[in-house]
Amino acid sequence: MNRPPGALSWSRSGLPRLFAWLAFVAALLQVEVGAAQGMSGAADEVKAAYLYKFVSYIDWPEAAFSGADDPLVIGVAGADGVYAELSRVLVGRSAHGRPLQARRVLPGDPVERVQMLYVGDLDLARSPWAQRLRDRPVLLVTESPGGLDAGGALSFVLVQDRLRFEASLRAIDRAGLKVSSRLLALAQRVVPAP
Repeated sequence: MNRPPGALSWSRSGLPRLFAWLAFVAALLQVEVGAAQGMSGAADEVKAAYLYKFVSYIDWPEAAFSGADDPLVIGVAGADGVYAELSRVLVGRSAHGRPLQARRVLPGDPVERVQMLYVGDLDLARSPWAQRLRDRPVLLVTESPGGLDAGGALSFVLVQDRLRFEASLRAIDRAGLKVSSRLLALAQRVVPAP
């Protein structure tokens, strides 16, 4: 039987080459999967760092806390990697004279004691968060496409493979929060209040 040059042979002599080729492909796939997982981990680290830094540029009204000793809580929904990284970053840190704390939040959980909520891998327009937090002193941060239109105050976006954010003054004002002009200067886009 004539085979074209370079065709794989199923004879015993061709099996070692086939196994070697399959091992090579498997190794490549492992490297690519590992790199993708590393990129995901790196993205979680960057998002957690942003969330931590956002706190310094936002002022919450006293009504956002039940007491002077209450921590400033950053809730995380739908992003376990970001929650894990944020928990690590916030250890021993404080802002505005309050200790910082990360809290994993599920859709039915109370949000009375949360000052910032990051909604990760969820479609903000279809999730209950924007409606539940409407007119409450909570900074709603999302990465959902159209997140600002759905009620988010800040939304992560990718610009030339770099994580950036956009801001909605309408949502920030509705929440009764004050934002530093320095934060807005760093935003990729700012949606003005009406």
